[in-house]
Amino acid sequence: MTKKNQTREPATRFDLASIQREWDIASDAYADAQMSGVDYYRLSFFGPAMVEACGNVEGLEVLDLGCGIGYFSRQMAKNGASKVVGIDLSPKQLDHARQLEEKERLGIEYIEGDAATVIESLPEASFDLVTACVSLVDMPDPGRVIRGAYRVLHDGGRLVFTNTHPITDTMSREWIRDADGCKLGLQIADYFDETPFTLTWMNERYKYPFQTTGNSYTLQTWMRWVIQSGFIVDDFIEPVATDEAIAKWSGLDDTRIAPLFLIIVGRKDGRVKPRTD
Repeated sequence: MTKKNQTREPATRFDLASIQREWDIASDAYADAQMSGVDYYRLSFFGPAMVEACGNVEGLEVLDLGCGIGYFSRQMAKNGASKVVGIDLSPKQLDHARQLEEKERLGIEYIEGDAATVIESLPEASFDLVTACVSLVDMPDPGRVIRGAYRVLHDGGRLVFTNTHPITDTMSREWIRDADGCKLGLQIADYFDETPFTLTWMNERYKYPFQTTGNSYTLQTWMRWVIQSGFIVDDFIEPVATDEAIAKWSGLDDTRIAPLFLIIVGRKDGRVKPRTD
């Protein structure tokens, strides 16, 4: 029998204090997986797909929400963004981000705080691009954050975010496997249950187990937040791993069985006003 690399259960708590505590505890394992290269879903799959979705960022001012140890902030800086600001709730995650900034000197500014609160304190129309790389799913009020992103963007600016796919990232999910343990399909349930759930990560890629809690909103809810905030949806992407990535990391072959992540690109058009109903 194949050993599970995570368990899921209804969350007993999902607020800013509990989220910060969980990610502070997870920070060393999380950073180690990225820096050692074994976080291959991020480094070889949805991360590069999101970079591609952002397009040419040369000279742009970028705000990266839920930046963690700064992975996506660094991608934007290395690709030519003129200014990158990363926001994260976890001081331990930001310790890693700032240590990497000391080494690489990319000019990234990191702000500690709740993304929803910080983004509302920033000047209107002050960024060209707002990004969130699998971080909105870890926030208790992502709709508020998306509305804040619209406010801080210039007219024509874009919001690009990656989430775990709402259709397959449900509390009840089970991979169907053959006799050799190879994945054949994914069975899901409780899609319409929007109760937050807690994951216990026991994957061998991480140097110790840890827990994180996230929201569990339907695709309809996410799309309504984007549209009602005033964004025009420019793209909707369900990425699959490339042949090269699967050749290097065979575990990525499951990305061709079911949609595991999605990327949404929204554009601010000043002629479209946010809905208030």
